[in-house]
Amino acid sequence: MALSYYRLTALLAPAFVLHVAEEYVTGFPAYAGEISGHAMDLPLFLGSNLAFLAILVLLQRRAVRLRTDRANAWLIGWSAAHQFWNFVFHAVLMLMFARYSPGMLSSALVYLPLSLLLWRAALKEDVVQPTAMTVAILSGGLCMGAIAAFGIFHLAGF
Repeated sequence: MALSYYRLTALLAPAFVLHVAEEYVTGFPAYAGEISGHAMDLPLFLGSNLAFLAILVLLQRRAVRLRTDRANAWLIGWSAAHQFWNFVFHAVLMLMFARYSPGMLSSALVYLPLSLLLWRAALKEDVVQPTAMTVAILSGGLCMGAIAAFGIFHLAGF
C-alpha cells in the first residue's frame, strides 16, 4: 500500500536531516570551496541548512493544517528546491567536475524517490492542481539554482 500524500510530507524533514548529515560527514563544505573557489565555512553551511529546514517544517505543518492548493503548492515548491533539484545539482556537479559530489548518495536514494512519490500522491489525491504543482516544481528549480549560483559559486559577487 502506498503512503498518502500527507504521510509522505512527514518524511521530508527527516530526509533533509539525513542528507545534510551525509554532506557534513563526507565533506561537502570543503568540496564546495574547492570547486567554486569560495570557502564555505561551517557556520554558513549549518546555518543556511537549519534555516531551510525550519522553513520546510513550517510549510509542512501549514499544508497539513490548511490542506489547500496554495499551502501544498508552497510545500511542494520548497521541497522540490531542496530535495529534487538538490539531486539534480549533485548529479550536474559530478558530470562537470568528474568526481563524487558529497551528498549524492542520499539525494539519489532518498530525495529523488521521495519527490516522485510525493508528486504522484499529490496528483492522485488531488491536493494540488497540476498547473500549480508544475509551477511550484519549476520555481523550486529556480530557487535551487539561485542558491547554487549565489550561495556556493558567488555569481555576480554575492
